Amino acid sequence: MSAGFFDFNRVDGGPTLYASNKTAVTVDVLEVGFIFAICILAFSFLVILPGVRGIQRLYFALKVFFSIFVLAVIMLGNFGMEWEVSEVETGVQYKAFHNEEIHATIGVKIGLRAANITLKGSGPHLNSERIDYNERFWWGGERQWTQGRNFFGPFAGLVNREFREAQFKGLPYPILWIAEYFTLDGENIRWGRSYRLSGFYTHIMLWTAFPLWILTNILFCMFIRYGAYFMMLTGGVMLLGNILFASLRWGPELAIPIGTTVMRFHYGWCFWITLAVGLITVILGAIILFVDLRFPDLTGTFFGVESDPDEYYTVEGELTTDDSPSSPKEHSQLMPAAKNGPPTDDAIYENYDAYRRRTDSRGLSRFQKSRKKPVASPRRRTARAARAAPDDVLREEDETQAEADQGNVAIEMEGIHPQA
Repeated sequence: MSAGFFDFNRVDGGPTLYASNKTAVTVDVLEVGFIFAICILAFSFLVILPGVRGIQRLYFALKVFFSIFVLAVIMLGNFGMEWEVSEVETGVQYKAFHNEEIHATIGVKIGLRAANITLKGSGPHLNSERIDYNERFWWGGERQWTQGRNFFGPFAGLVNREFREAQFKGLPYPILWIAEYFTLDGENIRWGRSYRLSGFYTHIMLWTAFPLWILTNILFCMFIRYGAYFMMLTGGVMLLGNILFASLRWGPELAIPIGTTVMRFHYGWCFWITLAVGLITVILGAIILFVDLRFPDLTGTFFGVESDPDEYYTVEGELTTDDSPSSPKEHSQLMPAAKNGPPTDDAIYENYDAYRRRTDSRGLSRFQKSRKKPVASPRRRTARAARAAPDDVLREEDETQAEADQGNVAIEMEGIHPQA
């Protein structure tokens, strides 16, 4: 077969084959996905915002965007990889059995489930090779949260097995050097175990905060006070996650000597934003609870819901327990005496001091006259009718009822047959 134009770079007539061109990792795909989903959700509410009129538009925007922001912080804090971070620039040995060194930027990001190690050359590279690595070593997640056995066998921990795979793969020496610190588990050198336990309990707290925040938004549409309780509970759970992550440690501080410098870790943005939002939600929940107890109309206007159902109590000495319809009218103190003609229903329920609104039954309680007309019970309806009806009408109704009772007795007597 003669060589032609279409036979270039082909072996034995087969198709043209090229080596794989691997692209270095530039961003965390999971974090970008969460941010993109949150932006879509926020944009959806932004589109319907012009349909809300007046000052309610501002209230609606504040409620919705703050709720979405807290939801985003919970999810990004749960799956983010920057709870602890460290980055250095130094000259290091690139590969085993090579004496040449490279000048590189080395970074480590520690999350709740894994550690992310990056190596990027910043000077003249070895044999003109592009050095840009990003490797992740898991110690927890959906696959495994247990510690496992020591060393690198099939029953070892997840991070130990992934470290062994990286050795067989031939990853650069600085990445293996850093990853090996998370595989050690003896004496006080238990950094991998510490990060695994702290990440496990912190991710449980953040997953608990997620449904609590959903319930908070639902309760704010029905009962503002309960929504404030759940808002403070959500913030408390987030703060508890931060406390667990910071406290579940033992042994010396993690400091990794590499090249001519030492890597020391500090808290990243995931830790600080979770802490800040947890504090904000606790403080806002307490403020909303206090305002709802003192000024329920303000919270009802802001959240677009009516105040909680009124609780009424009676003042001793202003009401009597003898309010049955059969009791004399002068002994019933359910309604005040009319001053100028028969009182109307609004006047009765707006100005009567015996029934007052109880905003709370604890230390922050405040008693005020209710401007709302409560639903009249049968006892109150009977007393109101007795108060508004003239005496002669009541007398005629009593005589009619007595005649009806006598007629019923006569009918029953006729139905009784004498026995033989």
